[in-house]
Amino acid sequence: MRTRLLSRSITLAILLFAALAVNAQTYFYISSISVSPAEPTESDAITISLTGDLSSSGAYVVSAEYMLMSNIVHITVTAANNGGLSVLVPHTEEVSIGTLPEGSYAILVDGTGVLDSAPEFQHGFNVSGGGPNCTDLDLISVQWATFSDTAINVNVSNASIGFDYPGFILFDANGDTLAKETVELFAIGEESWHTLRIHPDADVPSGTFTGRLELWTGFYNDLACTWEQSFDLCPASECVTVYPYLGNFGDALVNGSFSWSVNNDAGSVINGTFTLAGENQSDMADVCLSPGSYSFLVTPLQEPGGGQLYMGVGGEAWSDDVQQILSPAAPSTPLVFDVLPGCSDGTNGVRERFPGAGSLDIRTAAGGLDLRSVNGTPLGAINLVDAVGRIIYETRTTSDNIRIPLNTSGVFIVSTDAARVKVIVGE
Repeated sequence: MRTRLLSRSITLAILLFAALAVNAQTYFYISSISVSPAEPTESDAITISLTGDLSSSGAYVVSAEYMLMSNIVHITVTAANNGGLSVLVPHTEEVSIGTLPEGSYAILVDGTGVLDSAPEFQHGFNVSGGGPNCTDLDLISVQWATFSDTAINVNVSNASIGFDYPGFILFDANGDTLAKETVELFAIGEESWHTLRIHPDADVPSGTFTGRLELWTGFYNDLACTWEQSFDLCPASECVTVYPYLGNFGDALVNGSFSWSVNNDAGSVINGTFTLAGENQSDMADVCLSPGSYSFLVTPLQEPGGGQLYMGVGGEAWSDDVQQILSPAAPSTPLVFDVLPGCSDGTNGVRERFPGAGSLDIRTAAGGLDLRSVNGTPLGAINLVDAVGRIIYETRTTSDNIRIPLNTSGVFIVSTDAARVKVIVGE
């Protein structure tokens, strides 16, 4: 940079000498040069200001034009004089340069009737690569996590890569924190998903609400972007796409077929077959599910082999995933999961009542379920059915209360002579 400025000085001296030799009269004396913005980036429109004095009340600048020659901004100024009083008149001439690529630049001013006496250090500036711009960031969605009511997913796309160590915070209309992201990403790329954990004291509004989403960078040191708008954490569509899958994460290869099904309390929602063979050690399907409780069942169609098989259901967000080891014995243990529990009436510990269920009271307890007839009549025949329709407990009693032993979580249907109740038991 020093060498470039020295070369510019020599060139300037030659040009000024030539100009003075032809026309010794100066009408615009330049005493300082400034660049706006002071620290431009390649996305900023740059303006160079030439500040000084006109030689008289009749002197004026006819034109000021620039030409970019490599890394030199060459400004040609033409000044003239119509007479007037011989007094110095302050004047600033602004030259709009526009955007420039990243790099170091020198400023060379010459022309007719002009003298550049600005300090040497003002004849150069740097253009940086610039940082990310909020206008380049597209907020795609803000909604409940697919399988959890304790997290919110934020999906964004970025025209470039930036926003170092980003973290999102969601506030309600009163400025109270609803959810906050733990910083895990180095930056926001072309598309990214961010998981915000619900604040323990938050009262998350249902339906549409006015709030504020903030994006911070540098481990919450700098506020980068703000969105103040209406939010609805439940998707507009009646169902969301989830991805049942089977994968081998063991050392040995697995070759075989596996039947699978996604079920709810009414039976099978969708089913199919996964196939693992050779280097293809995973298989996946997709299904659009409404908010509610489901189970995912995978059954080998051959004798158990090697490897380590995992069955699971994934969502669109990177963090949306529920899985478990596939039991080698048939029938395998179903994977129970909730879809958009934040948008569903059936969250853990909440019972969904069917017609006639008002006569039955069910309470979850350690090691089981406590059933009681509200009107004191005998319960009669009792069945407990899991999410895939298997009867896991049945009895008959003349009592108005009973405890059903149950040591697992999941979705169950309790039936008596007078009632039928869906129960979701959390872990």
